[in-house]
Amino acid sequence: MKCLAIFAAAGVLAATPAIASPEKAELVTLPAPPAGKAQMVFFRKGGMVGAAISCAVSEAGAKVSSLPPARFFVVVTEPGRHTYTVSSEAKDELFVDLKAGETQYAKCSVAMGIMAGRPKLEVATAAEFTSKMWKSVTADRMTANVLTDEQIQTALAAQAAANAAAAPAPAAAAPLETAATPAAR
Repeated sequence: MKCLAIFAAAGVLAATPAIASPEKAELVTLPAPPAGKAQMVFFRKGGMVGAAISCAVSEAGAKVSSLPPARFFVVVTEPGRHTYTVSSEAKDELFVDLKAGETQYAKCSVAMGIMAGRPKLEVATAAEFTSKMWKSVTADRMTANVLTDEQIQTALAAQAAANAAAAPAPAAAAPLETAATPAAR
């Protein structure tokens, strides 16, 4: 049975899109947050407007990570009310109330400002994130609560294995009766 779960997990992983990496944009599959935690996914579309400005996301004055164009990151956090900020010549705030087991999404955009670009955070939907191809932020932009690509892959593999182990085993097929068997007479 354990062997079946391992093969099923491998099949699930082979059939799902890969996670993104810093080198190659891909469709991204994310794991559920760890038990008792929540997660925020921050992403920024690509484009030329504001491309030189990084969207540095902070919480309570501490940098969480920064988003160059066409990148994303996932931060695991405690449930509750959170205030995320971005700033350059202007400051923008995003207030979210996260529940345990929940994933919420936020997109960053940069508009023209007087002296520099003006970053803006907005609530986004899962569809806005999952419908596009992304690169993850590089390791030098990550803080302790930002998931690395390896952590995302490990969590996806563990969830696939748990789902496969929880799935009922297929029932054995009953033998077919033919005209030559006594039951068919």
